[in-house]
Amino acid sequence: MLSIKKLNQYYGESHALWDIDLEVPAGQCTVLMGRNGVGKTTLLQCIMGLLPMFSGAMDFAGVDLRKTSAERRANLGIGYVPQDSSLFFGSLKENIELATPVTDDADLIRAAEIAGLSGLVNTHPQGFDMVIGERGESLSGGQRQAVAIARAVVREPSMLLLDEPTGSMDRDLEEHIKSSLDHYALGKTLMVVTHRTPMMDL
Repeated sequence: MLSIKKLNQYYGESHALWDIDLEVPAGQCTVLMGRNGVGKTTLLQCIMGLLPMFSGAMDFAGVDLRKTSAERRANLGIGYVPQDSSLFFGSLKENIELATPVTDDADLIRAAEIAGLSGLVNTHPQGFDMVIGERGESLSGGQRQAVAIARAVVREPSMLLLDEPTGSMDRDLEEHIKSSLDHYALGKTLMVVTHRTPMMDL
């Protein structure tokens, strides 16, 4: 589904990515693991079009991504969950609707469940209507990251890029979201960046 050949990228005069060759097959979960600072996030940002490639080739489902804007890459079906959840201080629903207008609560509930937020939904004393109105600044770091995952999956991308998806979560939420992603990942194309071995069993 995604093919990368001889990708090079620089930060100023610093050579960040050297001749990267990578194949991400359709319908599988590909894990890119390494210590902090080796270029994992940089690679995802190049795939998403948020950083320019210095040289190399990149093809997604037959489309040359070198000539494709970040916005069009999202429209082609590439979903991206950055390490920094980047929520604005609106409601949970408004943050999810940054990706696509959602008119059916069933879509919101499904996205929340995939993102491991079902515990937050089910335990909230005022129920789902209150949760989707919850403002971003009131959520924990882990919950905000889960909202970022919901924002990506609600578009039903054909390939989902996840950068340290459970990095800011407590153990309970991490286990919940891993279980949710296990179920979601069946038959889907995922690329997961991590430096932690527990995430490798998705």
